[in-house]
Amino acid sequence: MEDLPRYLAIARQLESRLDSGELAPGSRLPSVRQLATEHGVNTLTALAAYRYLEERQRVVARPRAGFFAALPGAVPSGQAERPMPSVATLVDVESRMSNLIRLSAAPIRQQLHMAEAHDSLYPAQELARRMQQVLTRQPELIGAHLPMARQALLHRQISQLAAGWQLDIPHDRILFTGGITEAISLSLRLLTRPGDTVAVETPVYFGLLQTLQMLGLKALEVPCTPDAGLSLEALEFALRHGAPVKCLVTVTNFQNPTGALMPEDNKKRLLQLARRHGLPIIEDDVFGELHFSGSHPPPLKAWDRDGDVIYCSSFTKSFAPAFRLGWLSGGRHHAELARLRESSSLVSPALLLGVLSDVLGSGDYTRISQRIRQQLARQCDQLADAVLAAFPRGTRLRRPLGGLLLWVEGPDGLDSHRLLQAALAHSISFAPGLLFSAEPRFGHCLRLNFGQPWSSTLAEDVATLGALARAQLQGQ
Repeated sequence: MEDLPRYLAIARQLESRLDSGELAPGSRLPSVRQLATEHGVNTLTALAAYRYLEERQRVVARPRAGFFAALPGAVPSGQAERPMPSVATLVDVESRMSNLIRLSAAPIRQQLHMAEAHDSLYPAQELARRMQQVLTRQPELIGAHLPMARQALLHRQISQLAAGWQLDIPHDRILFTGGITEAISLSLRLLTRPGDTVAVETPVYFGLLQTLQMLGLKALEVPCTPDAGLSLEALEFALRHGAPVKCLVTVTNFQNPTGALMPEDNKKRLLQLARRHGLPIIEDDVFGELHFSGSHPPPLKAWDRDGDVIYCSSFTKSFAPAFRLGWLSGGRHHAELARLRESSSLVSPALLLGVLSDVLGSGDYTRISQRIRQQLARQCDQLADAVLAAFPRGTRLRRPLGGLLLWVEGPDGLDSHRLLQAALAHSISFAPGLLFSAEPRFGHCLRLNFGQPWSSTLAEDVATLGALARAQLQGQ
């Protein structure tokens, strides 16, 4: 028998359990201390085993969370080694979208289908008191416009906040919008005309597909993976050999639905690629503030020196969803975007902007958003652990490092649309994978939001989803 160093023997045993599926992709592995106790070695030997597997890309280390089983890196047989973009197609997702949105108003007990956090995560009572105070001090804010001096102050506060994200946003290059959806819609209206082609990630947020449909635009879907985000190779192939692409819409930080965080080197390469091809970029950074560790990952805009990136952000996820306060910085397109904004919604609610300015000025925004991030990180792990324990063997997921969403890849043969119909009978909802492409893709996938506080009821509902998935695969 081969005489292996102790750490390597432990690593080989773990690798065998990973290969057999006993340790599911995305599952939490024993802590270093637990592994050491299990094999009767010291913690340095156990850590060396994990580091060996990490170098082989079989496990992933998460700061302050431990080690997790990595998703398989091998390409399934019969598939191309390099992901390729699809043919650009006109978007038609209205009926699928309408059905999903109707679920939000339906009396469904466990709603996991939208990218929303539970209202208990937000300081509703605190914001209500602050709103009353602002209105008492400045009753004129009930009017349509924020006074210029207060507006200038808010712009400086936003610029200072963005500086912490490695963004250099001039005070006069900030434009408030009705949430991030309006920011992206304005940008698309400026850069495109009906019939034009827009490059997007796939799987892609279905709300963006709906916006493209409303504007009569074609979607060129470029593959996106949970570990690296948008495939730059596939995008370059499309730009070199496909029909003209007017712009790219991308979520580089915690992409919807995969949760992917694009590596910084890839962000720099993407910007260089776009410059070579004269491709404007609309960057959606709605989830950037929901990072679980460290600081807000630098957006693509951080390396934009020529104003090619229209940067879109929002406070809907990290502060107050009902305020619907988004903003953009348009680079070289900013003046045109400001004029286009004037022709649509004109101004954002002055009272809400006044409250936001107060919260930013007091430092309370930092405290509020940090508490939300910490809670979401716990809920992400709790939901991921429950899914892997309940769902059929072969289920895969990659735990995101931020955001609100968990992308679950079921085993081959799982039909998530049929699974949703079965789940609704138990008053449970989720977003099936077919929603995340203009083409019939991702039918075996589903998206869950981990914005709901963890509870025994939620644990039971995840177990029910898993049982329904197993029953479907068994033909029951």
